[in-house]
Amino acid sequence: EGKVVPREEVVESVWGEDEADGVSEQALDALVRRLRDRLAQFDPDFTYITTVRGHGLRLDNRRD
Repeated sequence: EGKVVPREEVVESVWGEDEADGVSEQALDALVRRLRDRLAQFDPDFTYITTVRGHGLRLDNRRD
């Protein structure tokens, strides 16, 4: 949480090291978009996944 994770690390975590080479930027973007859409169904007023341009992605949890 709160840590910026490089896109390559996300790909390796999701698809595994052996299959990561075949994953395109578009595939990762599509996965993140679908995940954001699903999270928004439950909590439309908060952005849980933030793109940090040039660095990667960051997961933020709501602090109520």
